[in-house]
Amino acid sequence: MNGQQLRQKRVTAGISGALVSKRTGIDRARLSHIERGYVNPSSSEVERIQRALGELEQARNRVARLAAEVGWPM
Repeated sequence: MNGQQLRQKRVTAGISGALVSKRTGIDRARLSHIERGYVNPSSSEVERIQRALGELEQARNRVARLAAEVGWPM
């Protein structure tokens, strides 16, 4: 997966770059450069970003389900 695909996945999921940066330990500027194709990420970085996106998406979905159960609009 290239940087642009990672960015598209992140944006589509509604997850901020700052949150992915914090979750992965990848500097926000470096994450931005990866997403824009300015630098080639290591396979480790790609894996960390993908894992963080998956975990954050799952967490958001759990929160949305709980909010719906109690009638809290999101």
